[in-house]
Amino acid sequence: MQVGKTTTFWDIERHRTSRVYILFGFLVILYFTSVFVITSVAKVFIYLRQSLYAPRIEFHLFGEDTLYVMVIALVAAMVHWYYSNRNVVANVLSLLNAQPPDKHDKYHYTFNNVVDEITTAAGGAAVERYIMPTGSLNAFALADIGGRKVIGLTEGLLSRATRDEMQAVVAHEIAHILSNDCLETTIACSLFGMYSEALTRLNKAVSIRRTGGSDLFDRESNRDEIAAGFLAIPIFILLFFIDICSQLLNMFISREKEYRADAAAVRLTRNPQSLASILYRIGTHWRGAGSAGDRLRPIFILNPHYSKIDEDEGLAATLFSTHPPLSKRLQIILNMAHADFDMIAQKIDRERTMKISPVRKKPAALFMAEHDQTWKGPYTALQLQALDWIEPHTRLKIQGQSGVVHARDIPSLDQFFKKRTEPMWRIRRICPICREWLMPQEYEGLYVWQCAFCTGILTEQGKLPRIIVREEKGFDERVLRLASLIRNESKKKKPRFNIMLNTYHPRSCPKCGKAMVHKFYSYAYHIEIDECQECKSIWFDANELEILQCLIEMESG
Repeated sequence: MQVGKTTTFWDIERHRTSRVYILFGFLVILYFTSVFVITSVAKVFIYLRQSLYAPRIEFHLFGEDTLYVMVIALVAAMVHWYYSNRNVVANVLSLLNAQPPDKHDKYHYTFNNVVDEITTAAGGAAVERYIMPTGSLNAFALADIGGRKVIGLTEGLLSRATRDEMQAVVAHEIAHILSNDCLETTIACSLFGMYSEALTRLNKAVSIRRTGGSDLFDRESNRDEIAAGFLAIPIFILLFFIDICSQLLNMFISREKEYRADAAAVRLTRNPQSLASILYRIGTHWRGAGSAGDRLRPIFILNPHYSKIDEDEGLAATLFSTHPPLSKRLQIILNMAHADFDMIAQKIDRERTMKISPVRKKPAALFMAEHDQTWKGPYTALQLQALDWIEPHTRLKIQGQSGVVHARDIPSLDQFFKKRTEPMWRIRRICPICREWLMPQEYEGLYVWQCAFCTGILTEQGKLPRIIVREEKGFDERVLRLASLIRNESKKKKPRFNIMLNTYHPRSCPKCGKAMVHKFYSYAYHIEIDECQECKSIWFDANELEILQCLIEMESG
């Protein structure tokens, strides 16, 4: 076939929408079969009852009523189709708890830049960006009939992938969007997967309510548990039926779409090794099973729930699996890169070893500062920034030296003077321990509030999962030693951890001023924190946040 000069690969792929109509046909057939079976069973009972009085009456399985069944099925399918695809992208994003990127987060900023680069290379498609707040590694793409297009990454993938690997993932998802494969999978998920995901959450909530009673002798609690148990039965039956329908619908989702998207990603990035590396990284880590999105598997780059059928070939795998074997995908990509599995595995292992190895922190320079004709100090550069009286013309002396300089002559202080008029730097929060001003500092790609004197850190509860999942920060020998001691102690049968959950003089929240609750971060990680129940802020004393990160990385390694 002769293709005109203005026709591109993407132009040809945009017209591949026939499978969307096949999905609607499946829905009509499903409703017709269901209604037909119900009416047929009713007709049999009526026939058997009438045959007792009129033995010669004839039974016809198909008749004029079959036309009515077809009309009912068509109307039901249209209603189901309309309500399932109305705001489908917004509904799926809500189920996934996906949020737009944070403009103050370095990792999110990089993600935005990468999407801009790849969409420009692919022809300038308008794509929305979202982040799933989970430590799992995965990526997804969504599209609807109205033209809305979305690319999303999990925090885990965003934090662990290199920039080249992120480009490969984004290029893969862009390929799904431009080829309309994404539209097909989104509609397939909207018809049954979305309801299955919502019902799964409801079933979990009911189960928690049913087993949440603490007083066995409380009659009201027992009645609630019995009611929750009865409620769980129809939910379970409906969930079972919808899961079967969703599995049948997967037969219309071709596994070949992933091969096509991989090939398109390589064409866009010219970097097959990075695509192979990130697929291997996702495949050998937690992909998200058990978290939000487990029932929406077709939209993800890899199935969130590991399934043996995904790694098989043959008729059953072709019909019921939405993703091809990872090993086969990797082999095809690695052949393009003239590489093998060992090279990818060794690269990732080297990165992991570098992050866990102890790092040596350089001692901070100390300064004496002149105030009211008196030399005060010594202070670090960060401590000077927390002082109200420090100005660009303030005279400083480096400890141990006789020379005098102005504060603006120190690069870090000069930068501080230029940006301290910005809204974030004008917010005033006081350290709950030493009563000094907290300073906004970059930590793992986002901003936290740190005390320059006691080095305690204040962060929002919503930012903490992002901090924990990122492995950019190295740990010194002291943090590694303390983390090892806490880890070993917690594995004992009777760990010697004692903590007062409520003290007589609780610390005040630096953000809202309310009393904070002193507690462990969790029963698995015995790090003491102070949490504000009002504004959901968390205070970590010196090194506590680093120790928590180190503990979690030790467990995940």
